[in-house]
Amino acid sequence: MLDLHCHLLPTIDDGAKDLETSIKMLAIAQKNNTKAIVATPHVIEGEQFPAWEQIVESCHLLKQEGRKFGLEIPIYPGGEVAIHRDILDLVKGPGPYCINSGRYMLVELPAMEIPGFTEDFFFSLQARGITPILAHPERHPVLAKDPEIIVEWIRRGVLTQVNGASIIGRMGERPMKMTELLLSRNMVHCIGSDAHSDRHRNPDLTKAAEKIVALIGLEKARQVLTSNSQKIIDSQDVEIFEIQQPHKKAGIFQKLLNKIGM
Repeated sequence: MLDLHCHLLPTIDDGAKDLETSIKMLAIAQKNNTKAIVATPHVIEGEQFPAWEQIVESCHLLKQEGRKFGLEIPIYPGGEVAIHRDILDLVKGPGPYCINSGRYMLVELPAMEIPGFTEDFFFSLQARGITPILAHPERHPVLAKDPEIIVEWIRRGVLTQVNGASIIGRMGERPMKMTELLLSRNMVHCIGSDAHSDRHRNPDLTKAAEKIVALIGLEKARQVLTSNSQKIIDSQDVEIFEIQQPHKKAGIFQKLLNKIGM
């Protein structure tokens, strides 16, 4: 497994509070068969805006410290970039705030709404050679009510990343059911732990991986858990499965989402 979304860099955002916590998080990931982690601290205009050089250096230092404890997991720099027009003034193309300085960027919507400029934001990134990866869409109440919004974004070249904790129900029933719906329709391209500590929100993706295999089968699960993520880290094209139309079970999920989400 590869973890495309993790807040394990110490003291840089609301994730790992110190180096000791970061080391514990690395140990959990290695113990549970995670083969690589992308460090994605929050990048929020006007609130949390770490310099790219700080993120890269923090990854380097954490890898060095991890080796002292026998932790050899590769750590790649990235960011969880909050959608904001001003970000576009700083991001001119692949590189800073993209995963491994490449051509994919993890982006996050505001918690409760979809800004009117969202599609323009995606298009602007794409016009600069950057593919947006939407972080944890299963948690968003507007998207839970209307998953067809995500369908249209995927058709326009946006990828999606879901959280391991959502898959196994740790974030509540609505995100879990939404994740099951997205997986059943081939609308998930990679996963992340979105871990913030070594405790409740930790980097263990084992149970999530097991459930993904059970839901979509081994071949597609390998794409979501490993192959796509490695291609993203390496700035290669990702294989996109054809989006499935909703079936009877998906319709039941949607009714449940509407019931518990609104």
